Amino acid sequence: MPISDEQFAQYQREGYVVADGLLDEETVERVRERLRAYVTGEREAGAFERMLEPAAESGDATFERAGDPVRKFEGVGMVREDDVFADLAHHDGILDVVERLQGPNLSLLRSAAMLKPPGIGSEKKFHQDAAYYPIRPMDHVTVWVALDDATRTNGCMRVVPGAHTDGLLGHEAVEYDTDIAIGERDYDVSDTVALPMDAGDVLFQHCLLPHYTAPNESDDWRRAFILAYMRSRSRFTDDDPPAWVDSLDVAGERFPGCV
Repeated sequence: MPISDEQFAQYQREGYVVADGLLDEETVERVRERLRAYVTGEREAGAFERMLEPAAESGDATFERAGDPVRKFEGVGMVREDDVFADLAHHDGILDVVERLQGPNLSLLRSAAMLKPPGIGSEKKFHQDAAYYPIRPMDHVTVWVALDDATRTNGCMRVVPGAHTDGLLGHEAVEYDTDIAIGERDYDVSDTVALPMDAGDVLFQHCLLPHYTAPNESDDWRRAFILAYMRSRSRFTDDDPPAWVDSLDVAGERFPGCV
């Protein structure tokens, strides 16, 4: 089994678990190469969003190579339209863990690539993934796939263990509507546990777990691919949900009236 009974208990208690070496080197390289093609413009990013680092948006930095300042790609369209990303979203090892955590009926709520380029990769302030999605039950699983070695220097994930049990906290916009940070509590790095990961390791994280990543101060990329899975019976709690919320059937049954 991809995770042990002890790891399952850790997820329930602390809100996260890391499956070491879940993806083989060939799979990781295939995803990295496909992302490189989108970053450089060799492939066109159609039905998903491309965002630059703030230093590029403001003009405070210049870049020698096309695509160097790309911060992230975002959208379920990444999985819907690209076979490499679709294979990752349906990876047996990943789905085995998510099904153990959520049951057999799953939909994909989010896919994204977080790139954190060398030297300019910006921080992501403390937040909970659930704050972006007006969906119940509020227990979807965020899967964070390390495509490079993630270290304390290049901005590895930092989490606040057990804080998922505190429920949804108040968030406020930082620079734009979809860039939010926890405003209700004052977390700092001392509240966190750092999670250095090797390429191919996979973090499974409760959507209510507060987390943070520091700037990339190294000469190395810190690329990660994010997949968020929810129960197929999940429903919107808002009569007018955000237009950008999308979903894709992944495993098991689909139910009428659900997200």
